[in-house]
Amino acid sequence: MRALALAYHAIGTRAVREDPHGLFVSWARLRRHVAWLQRRGYSLVTFGELVARGEDGLCALTFDDGFESCSALADLGVPATVFITTGWLGGRHPDVPDASLLPEDGVRRLHAAGVEIGAHTATHPDLTTLGFDAAREELASSRLSLESLLEAPVTSAAYPYGRATAETVRACAAAGFSAACRTSGFGSSSTPLDYPREDMDGPATLLGLRLKAAGRYEPLMRARAARGVRRAGRQVRRP
Repeated sequence: MRALALAYHAIGTRAVREDPHGLFVSWARLRRHVAWLQRRGYSLVTFGELVARGEDGLCALTFDDGFESCSALADLGVPATVFITTGWLGGRHPDVPDASLLPEDGVRRLHAAGVEIGAHTATHPDLTTLGFDAAREELASSRLSLESLLEAPVTSAAYPYGRATAETVRACAAAGFSAACRTSGFGSSSTPLDYPREDMDGPATLLGLRLKAAGRYEPLMRARAARGVRRAGRQVRRP
């Protein structure tokens, strides 16, 4: 079994109109994912441990942005990692305005409960649109804020929107991180600061998880997308 990092955001049940980006996964579905991973023989670890050990058979559950619903992750009974957008602490999520984000004391409680806290920049920009210095500042300021809050090192990061270039990765290294991740299967498990994650937000099914664990989901989706583009091209060319 290959090592696996899964990317979630928030936990809870929302109607599609209340969660147009599909950021919420229900507790029932999340528990089914965990149960399947454990039956399959995966050892669940934090993202930092996953990258540091670099072994097959490890899986990290990660949650981006810092939704307040993640405050109950300790009740799941397995390790997890929450990536915090520090400029959003205690506020509302811009894509789900009625969803609260963790306040400072909530982040401290998660850390005390054994959940790994990672950085997700200060303001959640697409780092690939920024120059080296601006990207480094976004990442470094987030890390320093969290380290001050937790009085502990913060060594893991997640790139907003899962996007990174070679310059972004270089900026992340300069910002003091030893592990960082993307989404949608992009990146390489042999590159600690460009580690791939599989998207597991609200619509994700057990079938999708099986395909992602096998490394088959993203190639299948990309092949389907390419076939769709080719079909559209043929239709445009028809007289």
